[in-house]
Amino acid sequence: MRKRLVVIFLSCIVLTLFCLEIPAAMMTAQTDTQTMVLDRQSDTERFAHLAQPASATRPMTDITADLDRYQLLYGVRAVLVSRENRIEADTRRGTGLGDDVRDDIETALSGERASSPQLIWPWDVSSLVVAVPIVVDGETVGAAATISPTGHARMETLSWWTLLLMGGLVLLGLARLVMEPMVRWILRPVSQLDQAANAITAGELTRRTDASTGPPELRNLATSFNTMAKTIELLIDKQRAFISYTSHQLRTPLAVLRLQLEGLCEEYSSREARLVETLEEVDRLTGICDGLLALGRAESDTVTTCVEDVGAIATERVLTWEAVAARRCVRLRRTGEPSARAVSSSGMLIHVLDALIENAIKFCGHGTTVTVRVDLEPTAEPADPGGSVERGPCGGGAGAGERGWVVIRVTDDGEGMPPEAITRATDPFWRGPGSESRPGSGLGLAICATLVSRMGGRFELRGAEPSGVDARVRLPLPSGDASS
Repeated sequence: MRKRLVVIFLSCIVLTLFCLEIPAAMMTAQTDTQTMVLDRQSDTERFAHLAQPASATRPMTDITADLDRYQLLYGVRAVLVSRENRIEADTRRGTGLGDDVRDDIETALSGERASSPQLIWPWDVSSLVVAVPIVVDGETVGAAATISPTGHARMETLSWWTLLLMGGLVLLGLARLVMEPMVRWILRPVSQLDQAANAITAGELTRRTDASTGPPELRNLATSFNTMAKTIELLIDKQRAFISYTSHQLRTPLAVLRLQLEGLCEEYSSREARLVETLEEVDRLTGICDGLLALGRAESDTVTTCVEDVGAIATERVLTWEAVAARRCVRLRRTGEPSARAVSSSGMLIHVLDALIENAIKFCGHGTTVTVRVDLEPTAEPADPGGSVERGPCGGGAGAGERGWVVIRVTDDGEGMPPEAITRATDPFWRGPGSESRPGSGLGLAICATLVSRMGGRFELRGAEPSGVDARVRLPLPSGDASS
């Protein structure tokens, strides 16, 4: 929109300059022409007066010396012609007269003054012809004519035109300098709206824009935007509160139900198998409630950032999960950078790594390997191949793309997931084909994606090569750290 306003304003200024400078240029050319014509008419009339004979029947007075001296001083050709259109005197003897000169002389012999051209343009190299009749006792007895080069007049006109052009360019440059802050001032309410919209998109639901500045139309738009943002905030707060309240309220009756079922197991040992299955379902419902409660807290809690050593946390979590992986015949290893600092929040990365490592161990199968790798990524964004899903805020966090990233990868070499399953893996309650019989609520990856996104990071799922799943967590480097 800024470019459009600049183009519109510049177009109006250029059109105004054209409307002012074109008439001014024509007036300049006309003034220079009139000045030269009046000057030559005065000289030509003087020659006509000097050449007047005593009577109409006598020949014209010989003023050849005067004409030659005039030619020598001013470089203007002078010609005297009799009534029979015969040249009586010429400062350039032996040089013929052009058709335009003859036409003007014939006009003068008819008793009228003549001059051509009517307007001297800078590109017109023709001479200025002024012809005046020589009249004695009311009878035209001849004509005097001057043929002047127009170089000086053309240069004068061109100089004025150059000044007009330079003045127009200077005004255009000044207008361009003034226009930038003026356009910014006009678009300031729009920029504030854009910043507020981006902040709300990034999760800052309390952000509002100033509705007291700008034209009435934009003030009304800002008021409507603030009303909409407040409505969205209330709806999301109600949704989160409902999820948290429901999850919290369900935990108590589920806990009571489990205690009662444990008592029944002790009392009715013959039906213990069915009661154990019922207990497992109760545990599954409890897990779902816990997951919903964690998801609601992840979306509503205030984010407090800090700088953590991602490499040390990754090493510590691998050591914690080694025993679980060994029991399932899965090899768990740690590679990459031993130490890497990134912007995170307290406990967030531990929760995310635990969920990713647990998922990898649970679904990759016996005899496979799960690798936790930490790398430093350059500022340039890598190409995103097909079959991947990425979750993150618009723009990847404030300034993160300029500082670089720390990338934590949890990769397995199991059977993997089809591309359509990868694209839905972060949806709440979604579970892949064949995993319905395994424990889980389908909320783990959704919680991970939400936590990483609220930190200004990015959460990705990709297909590993040659098989398996590659889960990636990108966290921004702290300010002042450069990625190589």
